[in-house]
Amino acid sequence: MKQRSPIFETDEQQLELLSKGRWANADLFCFSAQGSKWVVKDFSGCPPLVSGTWGRWMVMREYRALVRLQGIDGIPEKPFLRDGQALGYRYVNGTTLRHVRTEEIPSNFFSDLEHLVRRMHQRKMVHLDIRNRRNIMLRSDGRPALLDFQSSLDVRHMPPALGRMLKQIDLSGVYKTWYKLRPDLMDASRLSRLQAIERRRFIWVFKGYPLEHMKKRRR
Repeated sequence: MKQRSPIFETDEQQLELLSKGRWANADLFCFSAQGSKWVVKDFSGCPPLVSGTWGRWMVMREYRALVRLQGIDGIPEKPFLRDGQALGYRYVNGTTLRHVRTEEIPSNFFSDLEHLVRRMHQRKMVHLDIRNRRNIMLRSDGRPALLDFQSSLDVRHMPPALGRMLKQIDLSGVYKTWYKLRPDLMDASRLSRLQAIERRRFIWVFKGYPLEHMKKRRR
């Protein structure tokens, strides 16, 4: 069931811009309401052809993924729809791995991240953009969170072999980042799994967002 926001009773002057999206990407805002901080991803600033098609599709895709994954620690909470071009969720307090110093990463962080990804897989969802360190957050309590489910897929109705392959791609994102940032904490069995996945990963041709690739080809 779609949840229209009961909390989004604010105007644009109360929104704080966190990041400005480029071309086919959403603007990211935050605001405070009902004693909590919230994030809004809004495609309305994109060109009309994008916001009315791609933007609406991305909003519903991410919203449905977040609804499916509610109750898993490390998934943004209380997703809602502002309208067809924007969705929101409770603000996650922390720092993305792209901006975290290696020595700040707790020793159990990546094993906890692996557990989070496996719990997501138990709900028959895959993320498919975990290699992007902007999508992995070190929360203020030292635990991991996952962000940005625009590339996510529901694997319930896929052939089992394809679903397993996509789950392995997610796990390779965990192991790749683990090996790059904290190789001293990575055991031989996980390193071996990463190497095995990397040998097969060449068949995964869908990297990034299709519209972004279209834009690059036009340059």
